[in-house]
Amino acid sequence: MRIVTFNIKHGVVGAGRVDQKLLAATCAGFEADILALQEVDVRSRRTRYTHQAAVVARAAGLQWTFGEAWRRGPLRRYGNALLARGAIEERAVVPMPQPNNGEFRVAIVASVRLSGAPPLSVGATHLSFRKGEGAVQLDVLIAAMDRRPPPRIILGDLNVGPEVAEPALVAAGYTVAQTGPTFPAVKPRTRIDFVAVAGLDIVSVEVPEVPISDHRPIVAEVSTPNQGKRPPVP
Repeated sequence: MRIVTFNIKHGVVGAGRVDQKLLAATCAGFEADILALQEVDVRSRRTRYTHQAAVVARAAGLQWTFGEAWRRGPLRRYGNALLARGAIEERAVVPMPQPNNGEFRVAIVASVRLSGAPPLSVGATHLSFRKGEGAVQLDVLIAAMDRRPPPRIILGDLNVGPEVAEPALVAAGYTVAQTGPTFPAVKPRTRIDFVAVAGLDIVSVEVPEVPISDHRPIVAEVSTPNQGKRPPVP
């Protein structure tokens, strides 16, 4: 199965122009089975009052759910989206703590049922960039995922480097996909976007260059531990 995380920065291209069609085409091109999106707009003027999760879902042929991080006025929303080529069930939006009074952050935690695969527990998030907040929030997400059955997947823009993210995830039993830098999109210098799995094998991973956003996506192929392996000869 193919899992992808991508901070879309509400579909920004270059110096600030928003291109919804390019966003939809780019995300559809991943051919993802599970897709986590961050910085998603809902009914915002800057994105022509569309629901960006729904726009991407239609283009990619995926089911979707949205996790609201904050709202402005009666309609405008902003947050994360989780999309899947199958049912998204037992969904919860988990609020993240704000130890330094940073921007409000959330995680979507859900069970995803893909055809031919066991139910997967997925956590998709966008954590704080404020010093000290991201690490605390990651611990909260890991604890929330611990209450869900394996196999487990955590993915998103964690806004912390591998020196913070990897020890926390590995200690909790996750394998972290090893990638190069993901930010900024042009000549990336730092790695703040992650895919981590528990009870699954990472087959391959890439950080492709795409024509939209200020982040690069992570595209990972994963399998169940025995998928594709012949049973032992008695």
